[in-house]
Amino acid sequence: MDNRNEIKELLDLAVSLGYRLMTCGAEISRTEEAVTRLLAAYGVPGDVFAIPSCLIVTICPEGEEPMTRMRRIGPHGTDVDGIERYYALARQLCAEVPPPEEAHARLREVKNHPVRYRTAALYGGYFLAASAFAVFFGGTLSDGFLAGICGVLTGAFLRMMTRWKVNSFFQTITASFFIGAVSQTLTRFGVIRYADAAAIGALMLLVPGMLMTDSMRDIIYGDTLSGINKLVQVFLTTAALLLGTGVALRLSYLAWDSTSVGVSLDVPYPWWIQTAATALASGGYCILFNIHIPGIFICMAGGGLGWGVSLLAGHFGAPVLLCYFLAAAAISLYAEIMARIRKFPAFSYLVIALLPLVPGAGVYYTVEYLLQGERAMSVEQGMRTAAMAGVLAVGMLMVSSLFRMAGVAGQMKKQKKRDRAGDGENG
Repeated sequence: MDNRNEIKELLDLAVSLGYRLMTCGAEISRTEEAVTRLLAAYGVPGDVFAIPSCLIVTICPEGEEPMTRMRRIGPHGTDVDGIERYYALARQLCAEVPPPEEAHARLREVKNHPVRYRTAALYGGYFLAASAFAVFFGGTLSDGFLAGICGVLTGAFLRMMTRWKVNSFFQTITASFFIGAVSQTLTRFGVIRYADAAAIGALMLLVPGMLMTDSMRDIIYGDTLSGINKLVQVFLTTAALLLGTGVALRLSYLAWDSTSVGVSLDVPYPWWIQTAATALASGGYCILFNIHIPGIFICMAGGGLGWGVSLLAGHFGAPVLLCYFLAAAAISLYAEIMARIRKFPAFSYLVIALLPLVPGAGVYYTVEYLLQGERAMSVEQGMRTAAMAGVLAVGMLMVSSLFRMAGVAGQMKKQKKRDRAGDGENG
């Protein structure tokens, strides 16, 4: 590019594309890779640096002074359909290399025509995820239904607090307090049979499972600053869950003059009911994270696959942590294969399928043991919960790293072939 105005337009295009990816919840490494490839396709060298709250792009035109643009990234949710659409656009632009003006028009087209679920469907997602998780954790069908109602009310509350621009820490405290208090109260009056299953089902909507896996992925991939930033958010969210749930349980125990209200189901459901519950919970999260058909069925199958692998490993005597490791590795392998078939980021299928394995129940039982005065059990449960989260991250990243290494090796092989072909023409 020789025209300086075109170079500026290209820089604006790169920043806008990266900004859209990040506000949809794309991975840091994925965003940096997409923007870097876009600049390389236009023949302009540049550098990209991103953290969860900021995107910086610098280009270095030949014979010109470097130009830099920075864009702040505000609070946002996760829009997987948006990630897929913007990433698909990035691939198209790299392949076709249209003029920057035309590329901007395509970007505006994607931005102005989002594909999103209606409000009623979103509440259906809250209900499905919470009710399926309640059954998965041992509750009865009526427990699952009431957990779903709590999930809908929680979703409505979170949406209202977001519109009022209330910070996420306070949202999590108040929402977890509401879930804990309602589940314990309904159990006290015989409406709910298993308070812990119903509460955990709804609390899973608040557990930062996606942020947890993202933080571990960033740290292991070398994006340490981004990973630590997200890890701090995970700790704050977990602390808010502990505080809100703990206060609700303590007040309930004092009100009902009891040290425990409701116990988990002693006899677990058959494997096919557990697997079906994880698949349905994944389907609920697909709606909340704006995934559409056929992605919904792919994610549901991945969620069922993960828990099925965990149960199978446990049947052959594997310890719990190994079961979770194998399940995470199986889900990661499945997601990488699906991503290559559909030409979409593996992120779209990986995180949703992993959510049923996130140890949300561990947070609840850590608080319950502590309130009952069983400090040793509380510490043990907390350490087990942290270990499960770490094992999930390791299993996921081991497979994705192998695929990334294979991809780099393939690119190097193609580059060598191009170099040999060029040497042959020159000779």
